[in-house]
Order: sequence, then C-alpha cells, then structure tokens
Amino acid sequence: MLSSRLCRWLKGVGVSAAAAHTTYWVWESAEQWAWEAQQANPDGGIGAGFIESALAVVALVTLVPLLLWAGMRLLRERDNHLLVTMGWAMWILLNTQVAESSASKVETELFFAAFALLGGFLSLFRPTAPEG
Repeated sequence: MLSSRLCRWLKGVGVSAAAAHTTYWVWESAEQWAWEAQQANPDGGIGAGFIESALAVVALVTLVPLLLWAGMRLLRERDNHLLVTMGWAMWILLNTQVAESSASKVETELFFAAFALLGGFLSLFRPTAPEG
C-alpha cells in the first residue's frame, strides 16, 4: 500500500499536470477565437477580437489556482495553501515563456512536466498548528 505522503505527492503531480494542460488548452482556444474574430472583421479596427483576447488572458491567469484547489479538494486533500499560491506564482513565471509562443511544443511539455513535479512537492507541505 502507498504511504500517505507518496499518495499526496502523486495527487499533487496529477492535479498540477491536469491544471496546466487544461488551462493551456482553454487559453489556446480563446486565442484562436480572438484571431478568428480579427480575421472575420479586418476593418473592425483596433477593437476587433479585444474581448476574446481579454478572456484568454483572464483564463490564463485565473484558472490554474482554481483548478489546483478544486482538484485537490475532489481528491479529498486539505490544506493546499502552498500548492495553490506558489503553484499560481510558478504558473505566471512559466507563461512568460509559453504564452509568448517562444517555446516549441516539446519545450512546453517539458515546462508542464516541471510544473507538475513542483506541484507534487508543494502538495507535501501542510501547515501545522502551533504548539501551546
């Protein structure tokens, strides 16, 4: 039988990988939607596709912490504060490379693998009650 810490680490890795891929897929789809809106109305001026692009950015920034928290809660794990906050911060740093399309597909998957491993390690840390 798996130990409690190993099980929690595996859950953290799985949830982090799922959150990264889901968020990236939603962001990529929204960016495609914005591009199609711009192409459908090329004379629309500067605002063509603006709402779609704004939704893509909102999804890119807000989905990861929500999915990390929800995924761990669905797997019956509590006290995921460090995973959610530091995972979100790492996601923001990661997307300086990925979102600008400066990374290839292989590099993107390697970034996601590193994010998932970091998420697994962050899930191991739980706050302790002060002794007194």
